[in-house]
Amino acid sequence: MATSLEDLPDELLHTIIESLDRYQKCRIELQMSCKPFRDPDLSRPHPVDSVSLVNRRLRRLSLPILFGKVSIYYANGVKRFQRLMEALKHNMHLMPLIRELSIDFKVFRQSCGRITGEDPVTLLLIDVLSRCTGLEHLDLPETDFGIDNLRPILGALNNHPSDNIRLQFVSIERRFSELTNTLQSISLSRVICRIWKWRHCSDQEMKTLLAQGLSIWSIRRDGYIDDSWMDMTYPGLTKINGWNGNERSLQSTIDFLLRHPLLEKIGLGRTHECDMTPWHVAFSSKMYPYSFEIANRDCPNNPIEGNWVVKIGEEWLYEEVKVIFQDDISHGDVETVETMVRRLSKALPQSPDCPWLSVGIDFSLPVGEYLTSDDLIGILTRNMSDIENLDLGKFLSDILTRECSRIHEPGSTVQEHPIPGLKSFSKRLKRAWPSLRGRTRAQAPQGEWIDW
Repeated sequence: MATSLEDLPDELLHTIIESLDRYQKCRIELQMSCKPFRDPDLSRPHPVDSVSLVNRRLRRLSLPILFGKVSIYYANGVKRFQRLMEALKHNMHLMPLIRELSIDFKVFRQSCGRITGEDPVTLLLIDVLSRCTGLEHLDLPETDFGIDNLRPILGALNNHPSDNIRLQFVSIERRFSELTNTLQSISLSRVICRIWKWRHCSDQEMKTLLAQGLSIWSIRRDGYIDDSWMDMTYPGLTKINGWNGNERSLQSTIDFLLRHPLLEKIGLGRTHECDMTPWHVAFSSKMYPYSFEIANRDCPNNPIEGNWVVKIGEEWLYEEVKVIFQDDISHGDVETVETMVRRLSKALPQSPDCPWLSVGIDFSLPVGEYLTSDDLIGILTRNMSDIENLDLGKFLSDILTRECSRIHEPGSTVQEHPIPGLKSFSKRLKRAWPSLRGRTRAQAPQGEWIDW
């Protein structure tokens, strides 16, 4: 039986030390303004760093964990850059331990100029790529792809001994079209761009980059309605924002999705109206026999974005959606209203598969003429408990206006609120539905949205 840490085998000690690293919220930060492995605000040491100072054995086991993920941040100036270079030269034995490295050049580049091929940024990256032989992921979180002269950096990247290494940029630079000649005939199979914004790089330019091996994680179309970009294949694609797809057939859309097995989330542009999509077909089958209209949730801070869909298993489902029920409902038929809402709940992703559901509900018929606020609270709490953000259309305003008119005389101060009685309704709903913690809104008769 082991009586101390020294009696445990290396494999078990490694697991124990690794568990200490899991409690850290982010990777190790090397800031030239503070001691490495310490929180710059609290001067709190990293737990694995403390373990590495106990003895040689624990240090040998700790260093690969401690240096597995490293982030370098520059406060400002060339002098700090030079100090870092010197520090790296005196610790060459640690460089092969680094697996993931993030280097933030934003402030440095603001004060020291652009990447020319012979600047300190380029020299550092070339040095890192030559000495970090175990490196798998090099992230430049504030640097755009195509900016200035990247050819020497890409040359060093392609000469790295590991086939697994990837260099990640934020997006494609606005001036990319002016710099395409510097990247001709060079392989980009180890380069990832986090975002492609079509305004910064045309479809034809992207086609050239894809042919050179570039990977794209996210595409942002910003409402651009031309769907020809869907003819191409984007290695590594996980997210799309601004999907239109109105000119695509169901099979064409399915083919695109099959070519991108990593794709998990799609933001639909506000001009998206096509019913022939996998998510709309799946939604319609689950909503049967009820008819409905899919409308865009109103987002005042982002007038371009519409609804969102996510991939759960092999099925595409709405994650953010506004549904307007179209069926005829007999006056006073509260039970049918609840059945409709229940069917909607079943057609949405189920928690915990999708913890950020945002749903808007409204009716084409005036259900607010007979539905009571107590009826509505009961329907929502019994059937929509997994919703994070909730929008209730004009029918709620009809309900509350009708109920308040029975209590208050016309012209009283309570009538001056766009939706009378909304504050009281909000309190009652949240008391009955304590898990509703996201954004909740109601639509006034004039169309404006009011946060509760």
